[in-house]
Parts: sequence; structure tokens; C-alpha cells
Amino acid sequence: MLQFQVVNVSIEPKDTIIISHSANKELFAEARFNIVFKQKEERIGHIVKVDGLLEENQIGISSWFMKKLGVRKGSEVILVPQSKSVSNSYSLIKQKMTQPGYSYGKADIDEIINEITREILTPIESSVFVTSMHYQNWSVNEIEYLTRAMANSGEKINWDNGIIFDKHSLGGVPGNKVSLLIVPIIAAAGLMIPKTSSRAITSPSGTADTMEALGADIEFTIDEIVEIVHKTKGLIAWTGGLNMVPADERIIRDVQFPLGLDPEPLMIASVLSKKVAMGVKFLVLDIPTGIGTKVTNMETGRRLAHKFAELGQALGIRIESGITYGSSPVGHAIGPSLEAKEALSALIDPLHASDSLIGKTTSLAGILLEMSGKALRGTGQDFAYDILTSGKAYRKFQEILEAQNGNPNIKPEDIEVGTEIYDYLAPQNGYIVELNNKVLARASRAAGAPMDKRAGIHFLRKKDSIKRGEVIFRVYASNEKRLDAAVAELVKGHPVTIEGMLLARE
Repeated sequence: MLQFQVVNVSIEPKDTIIISHSANKELFAEARFNIVFKQKEERIGHIVKVDGLLEENQIGISSWFMKKLGVRKGSEVILVPQSKSVSNSYSLIKQKMTQPGYSYGKADIDEIINEITREILTPIESSVFVTSMHYQNWSVNEIEYLTRAMANSGEKINWDNGIIFDKHSLGGVPGNKVSLLIVPIIAAAGLMIPKTSSRAITSPSGTADTMEALGADIEFTIDEIVEIVHKTKGLIAWTGGLNMVPADERIIRDVQFPLGLDPEPLMIASVLSKKVAMGVKFLVLDIPTGIGTKVTNMETGRRLAHKFAELGQALGIRIESGITYGSSPVGHAIGPSLEAKEALSALIDPLHASDSLIGKTTSLAGILLEMSGKALRGTGQDFAYDILTSGKAYRKFQEILEAQNGNPNIKPEDIEVGTEIYDYLAPQNGYIVELNNKVLARASRAAGAPMDKRAGIHFLRKKDSIKRGEVIFRVYASNEKRLDAAVAELVKGHPVTIEGMLLARE
């Protein structure tokens, strides 16, 4: 019998649990377990084994999962193995794999997604389905079937004929807090933009994590989301607990999170199924492009943009994409609290904010304003900039904060950051020509982000001339152990390239 003491953690997927790796080596990520408390039993999505966060007898559970199970911090729970159900749809997955040119029909996809949602397909069988997508050709029709099946797997929002706008990023760029500025800009223009976001899975912060670092509630029911958006036009919330697109949550939990897989057909369906469920009619898609991003070149970015637009038309969503520069972090902050400070500062005083943050924000917001008819083509970015610099966006953000039970008068200096600090110094004179997204993201996560909202990295200099010994960026953590782990990631990697630095000796 495996007995643990409950500790509250912020984690997504929300039915994932965390345990100590060294003390629980007999538990494998592929194994399926239920969690039991006072004879109440719930399925566990995925078990993450880590070292350093928990004691050997502790189990980390999200607030959502604690509430569902009825436990409190310190409660004793038990893990028990699940019995296996028989899958009917696995033969369809094997047929697609073994017969070149075979295409899934709508009924095939519906059956597969139904069994993923009901957890009849095991994680291993689901991983075969996802992995095979890397090596198969999926038609636009198949991706549409997949999108609709995933959207139909859970709840949908009815806006009573209201027109819903949204912005989504394909990700891969640390520090991308632009949604916190875009939402109030669009809402200040009188358009409804309920921005729902997942917590960070592989990045140092997600939009929901950053909003939560401002002290706002991010967990709402569907009825509460509708009420807030009708009142303020805007919202920034977490998708957890909404039972929207549960099939996607299962796939993220069982396959994408543990294996790091994100094949293109699934990536597209994952994005668009959530927009269908949310009732979105106009979407601007941010496609970051460059070294270290998911989309490494313009050709791939344009191809994806056209595919999203084609699928959007079939699904009743008008989609336009902005292919953006993604080879370095957006703005000067990485990590929930640091990004929250920077976003709030930019709303209060946009004239002194980072050029990359303001430029990306207003260009993407401008596309939405043009799509809505609020601005003529070619004038949207200027319109967005005027809303931002006039203070209208900040006042709207204050309304949204208050509606989400936050302090509308919170100031950047009120947001706490880690007390342990490491300064990364320039090793020589020169010009900063490259920042390594992957190394910086790994270091931020090693420092504790996003679970520890106070952890992360703040840049003092970016794309600038620098002298030896000057501080390029500062790492924040809440304890020495986490800070040492972050520094180790920086030592292993190559976070900054300065013009003139020796890159290799052979």
C-alpha cells in the first residue's frame, strides 16, 4: 500500500501528481493509478517523479484535484493500481500505421477520441496514436475531424450570438507576456476577448501563471467566465476545471507531457479545438519564428499560417497569422512574477517599456482590430498603440483585475520576486548578438519557474554593446539550491553570444 501526505502544488495537467523520484522508483510514468481518500477514489492522469521538491512521503496535488478529492494539505492518501479496459479503436490506429495511404474517416476519429476521453485507450496506446502522426500524412479533412471530435469531447460556451475574438501563440519563446497587454487593448476597443490559457508545461511561464502572479483569480466556471466577459469585455483565465476539450488534456497528460511530443496535426487540432469550444470567431495567431523556436524559418511559418487559415474557414473561424521574430525573449523578463511586473509596467507607462514587447503587442492587436472592422487595413497597429498610450488599456486592465478578484491598484513594486540572486556577467567587451532561448528557459525552470512564481530571469541588457564585467541578466530564485541548479544550466549551455567571442576550437 502506497500512502502519502498531501502537499498543494501548481501543476498542469491538473490531474497530474508529483512524488519524490528517489523514494518511489517502483512507480513508472506509464503505470495507471487511482488516488484514494476516505474510500473516495479518483483517477490520476500522470505521475511526475522529481527530486528536491518533496519529501519521500509527500505527494503534490493541484488545488483542483484536492477539491475534487475532498482533501486538505496534510491529508493522508493512498495510491492503488487501475484495472485495464479493452480498447476498440486501437485496431484503427494500427490500420493507419500499416496501410500506406489509409485515411481516417470521421467515425474513426470520433471513436478514437471518445476512447481517449473515457480513458479506455491506455497511455501506451495513446502514445502510439500520437507518435504515428510524426510519420503519417494527415489530410486537411482528417485534421478537421480530429479538431471537431476534440472540441465535442467536453463543454462549449454559448455567447448568445456575441462575437468572440482571441489571440493565440504557438509558443517557444520565453517571456512572451503580450496577451496581458493585447486583451485590455482589444477589450478597450469594445470587443469581447476571453483569453483562456493553460499553465506552463515546458516553458517558464504561461499566460495564466503570469496573471495569477498579479494576485488575480484564474479559475472560473463557464457561467462565471460569461458573466465577467459580458461585464468587462476581457478576461485572462486558466482552462483547468472547465471540462473543455478533455480529450486534449488526456493527450497532453499521457503523451505530450511525459514524452515531449507535438506532431503538427495534433498541434493544429489542439489549438483550434479549444477555439471552437470557446466560440471564437476571429483569431490572430502568433507564429514565432527563428533559432530556438518551434518554427525555425519563414517558409514553415507561412505554410502553417495557410493551413490554419484553411482549417479555420472550415470550422467557421477567420484566422490571420502574424509571423513574429522569435530568436530571443520578448521584453526583459522570464518567469511569472517578473513577467507580471513587466507587463503591468508596460500598461502603466508604455512609452518606457521594451520596444520588442510594445512592437509585438501592437502589431498583433492591430491585426485583430483590422479583422473586426474597428480599423482600416494598415492602420490597426497605430490604433492599438493609441489605445495603449492613452491609458485606456491600463484602465481596462484594472477593470479586468477587479472582476477577477485582484487588486486593481496593484503596482509593479508590490509583486515579490526571489531573494536569491545571481548576476550573469559579460565575459568580454563586444555586442550582444544572440540570446539562447532554450538555455535561458531551462535556467529559469531550474530556478523554480513556473511552480515558484518568484523565480526567473531579468535582462538588464539585450542586443546592446557591453563591457566585460557588466551584468547582462539577473537570475532570481527562492533558495540557494534552486539558484545553484539554474547557474549549472547556464554553465552547461551558452546563454549569450557576444560579437567576437570564440565559438569553437578544433
